[in-house]
Amino acid sequence: MQNLPPAYDEKLLSQIPALKQLINLGYTYLSPKEALAERYNKNSNILLERILAEQLKKINRINYRGDEYLFSEENIQAAIQKLKNPQYDGLLKTSEDVYDLLTLGCSLAQSVEGDLKSHSFKYIDFKDIENNVFHVTAEFSVERNRSTEPRRADIVVFVNGIPLIVMECKKPSIDITEAVTQLISYQRDENIPKLFIYSQILIAINSNEAKYATTGAASEYWGIWRELESKGEEIQRSVSKKLSSAEKDNLFQGDFSKARRHFNIQDQAGKRLLTEQDKLIFSLCQRDRLLDLVFNYMIYDSGNKKIARYQQYFVIRSTMARISVPPNPE
Repeated sequence: MQNLPPAYDEKLLSQIPALKQLINLGYTYLSPKEALAERYNKNSNILLERILAEQLKKINRINYRGDEYLFSEENIQAAIQKLKNPQYDGLLKTSEDVYDLLTLGCSLAQSVEGDLKSHSFKYIDFKDIENNVFHVTAEFSVERNRSTEPRRADIVVFVNGIPLIVMECKKPSIDITEAVTQLISYQRDENIPKLFIYSQILIAINSNEAKYATTGAASEYWGIWRELESKGEEIQRSVSKKLSSAEKDNLFQGDFSKARRHFNIQDQAGKRLLTEQDKLIFSLCQRDRLLDLVFNYMIYDSGNKKIARYQQYFVIRSTMARISVPPNPE
């Protein structure tokens, strides 16, 4: 590490460890170049449209008189345009419209055997996690409003090509409030609010501190997460598992190439102490947990978007578990 410039500390101590952990949690890493290609090489595009189109074809079927039919290519493209170009009515109102699309889906009219009807269509399969694809990328450049100058998000997590998590990483010597302030700033009209109409969870991290919120949250509403279930060994595995050679080749390229030797040495050293960053990423970014939080633990209330605090999450889960257990017969 001593042979790398001081500015590289942020990548070594926060950004790359976060990416490694996300890969170990089941996310496929896309280099910035690969992610841009999925956006047809346009920083103005937010969705990974190629991935999105493929997934929409995979997870949607029309059931008609006992048979299954594919949606037409015309309807697939119409669904993408509906998500890609919502009518902008301010960040939070547009975010709510997009959230409804993601969680409730939409209806598309299609004729099957001469019978024209509206059919349900979904963007994410919240019931079967394996029907979705999960990606993560770094240095995600988005064109600013009324400008060709981009802003870059440190890490963005995608489900079916839709950006659901945005992370800002800092080295431990920088107060976490700076990462929070930066993410809030990015949501302003003059910056890149079009990224945040899709994002559901925002994460500010360094190795000493980690906070989360959702779109539109003021700094005082960013919170911490305490995992109230015993997950220490699972978290340790998520950070200690070695990447495959192919995963390393994919991650350690471009700006990250110089860091490969450092992380090879770290792998040889074995387990390391868990950080607050490790714990928060594990708690919020496990693929099933992410979909659960998005679908069941977010609300829009009086013009504000809210995500459950950890106490609320675990209390509700515990209550639902008790309700679902049948009584013992006497």
